[in-house]
Amino acid sequence: MRSRIFVIFGVVAIILASLAQVLPKQGVQKRIKFPEYDRVTGKIKSLLTGEKATPQKNGYILVEEARLETYVYDGAIQNIDLIIEAPRCLFNFRTRVASSAGNMEVSRADGQAAIEGRGFVWDQQSTVLVISNDVRTVMQNGFTADSKNVQDR
Repeated sequence: MRSRIFVIFGVVAIILASLAQVLPKQGVQKRIKFPEYDRVTGKIKSLLTGEKATPQKNGYILVEEARLETYVYDGAIQNIDLIIEAPRCLFNFRTRVASSAGNMEVSRADGQAAIEGRGFVWDQQSTVLVISNDVRTVMQNGFTADSKNVQDR
């Protein structure tokens, strides 16, 4: 019986620790981080950060000075691939989707390509980005990371 209580307590502690960032009904949080891990390798696929996070209705969190980084790996070495920045976005903690009707910028970490626009939806789990309005693209070698770009980082 005692071991069962410890197991239940351990599971509850893990769940509470994972939800401890910003939840509805909490106050404003500063310098937040919302990572998304690859379920197979355990490596970070992407990381949403912000200077300030304010809980909103329906489980959304308003993230100000939002920055999202996606990563590629060269063995054990983590390299930033894409950087998405927006003055603010809404993040749904349960669905792991960030969105905004405002301005945003996307760039490759190596400076080879950039996109800016207005309005976006980012699905952190599937790593899909949709930019909806006023899209402007500047490319030298494109957005697909190839082995040369990864080695150059």
